[in-house]
Formats: sequence, C-alpha cells, structure tokens
Amino acid sequence: MRQIVLPGNQSGKETCVLDAKTSHYLVSVRRMHRGDSFDAMDETGTRFTCTLLSDEPRGAKVALVPASSPESAAHDSQSIDDKKRLRIALVQALPKGQKFDLIIRQAVELGVELIIPVITRYCVRIDPSDRRSSKLERRRRIIREALQQSGSPVHTEIVAAGHLELLEAQLNAMGFEREHAVRILFHESERQASLPLHTLLSAVQNRIVIGIGPEGGFSEEDCAAFAQMGFAIHHAKGPVLRVETAATYAISAVRAITLEKNIWKV
Repeated sequence: MRQIVLPGNQSGKETCVLDAKTSHYLVSVRRMHRGDSFDAMDETGTRFTCTLLSDEPRGAKVALVPASSPESAAHDSQSIDDKKRLRIALVQALPKGQKFDLIIRQAVELGVELIIPVITRYCVRIDPSDRRSSKLERRRRIIREALQQSGSPVHTEIVAAGHLELLEAQLNAMGFEREHAVRILFHESERQASLPLHTLLSAVQNRIVIGIGPEGGFSEEDCAAFAQMGFAIHHAKGPVLRVETAATYAISAVRAITLEKNIWKV
C-alpha cells in the first residue's frame, strides 16, 4: 500500500478500528507497534495523522488527529489552489461483465475525481434497483483499494448508476456545471460535428467531464441528450477501442493536454 485509506467519514472522531487487511499490513508487513504514527485519509478525502493505540493484526486501533498543518496540506499540491487544480469527472455508460471494475481502478490511478455510471440505450443489461446499492458499495471498496495501492492524492467519488435524464442534476450537484466545465463526449465513429481535442480543451477551465459509451456505442437519442447538456463530440481517429481502453485513453489524453497547456505552441 502506498497510502492508508480509513473507512467511511472519520471527521470529528478521535479513534478508528482498522480492517483486518490494513491492520495486517501495518503490524505484520511494516512492523509497526503501539505509539508509531503514519499519515492516512478517509473515504471523503480528509487527511489525518494516525497513532497506533493497539497492534492487533486483525483489528488495530488508532488515534486520529486531523492533518491541518501547511505541511500536510502540501501532500496534494493541486489542492493548494482549487481554481487551478485539474478536476475530471468520468461519465461511463455501464459496460457488461466485470469491465467496469477495471475502468474504476484505472480512473482512480489517473486522478479522476468523480465517476458517474449512466444507463444508455445500448447498455447490455440493467441491474434491478435492489442490487444497485450493493454494487455501489462494492465499487466504493474498489476505489478504496485503488487509492491505497496507487497513492493517488485525489479522492475519487462514485454515485449510483442512473438513467441519462438524471445526469445534468448529478453533474451540477458535484460542481461540474456546464458554465464552469468543459464537457466532451468521446464518440466511437467519425462525425461531422467532431471537434479536435486541443480545441475543446483550449477554454480556460479546470473542470473536464468525459463521456464514454458502452460496447454498443451511443444511439442518436443518447447523442442528442448529451448535446442538450452541453457535451461537444470528439472522435479519436484510429482503430476502434474497447470500452475499458477508451476510458483510459480519454482520461490520459485530457490530462496530458490540459496539464501541459501552458507550454503549447500555436
């Protein structure tokens, strides 16, 4: 583990009991004992300095002190100036099988802040509502494990899967309003409306929303709905990418172009 992620929201709490996997890692792998300290964050992104109160390898208990000093805040250099920090939201039409698990892990490693699963026309299978809550918890566990393994300083949040008509409200609620964000729909086929990625990212915005389709692609109705929400279409020329590859490509391309915008030569 490159960093420790505490379960849930630990704000206002003085102690926390770690799960068996994290406890084993600290006590048996890193050989930590009572009184030893380490840095951690909880699942809301709040950072703490933790001190071991017990070294039980299946349920170690730690004392929590909020990490509010300038030194600890510098752990995430991008969080120092929120107006300049790159914020990426991934809108992913639900793929089939376990592909979404891989997409989530890769999105976390690439610093995506928000993942919104959406249900579009060509999604292969839609889970019944009574299974969506359990899948959401499972996906949050995947995010937690990816944060621990990658050491990403960006806290990634995921919401429950919903139909496309709910997307505008979800983006607005999470700080990705159309007037403050660049919204890009990555389309699998070349279209007349397709715009170059550099052109789309030339706007002075630090919030980017990326839309990726399912295996069957987007229908005309889907594209019209995205267009009404302010999404511009981009088609990457070349071979057709698998859905999990498309998400990784899109996030990587957006990050590379946006973070190097200051050295562009026109």
